[in-house]
Amino acid sequence: MDELIELEQRINHKIAQTKDKMHRTIERIVTDRLWPEVETLNWVLNEILVLRQRDEAFYSNPEIYRNINL
Repeated sequence: MDELIELEQRINHKIAQTKDKMHRTIERIVTDRLWPEVETLNWVLNEILVLRQRDEAFYSNPEIYRNINL
């Protein structure tokens, strides 16, 4: 679980860095090249959130998940 939190923090930092690059540049080509990176990182953050929620649900109620193949 700590690994997911650490990964989430690292990705948030990378998103902030990339958005900073986008805001500092006036070249549309650079912005257009960086935007897919931000979208991809946001997708990864969403997947981390899903994993964390599933883990929290599992640890708070493990008997429900006993027979489910996660």
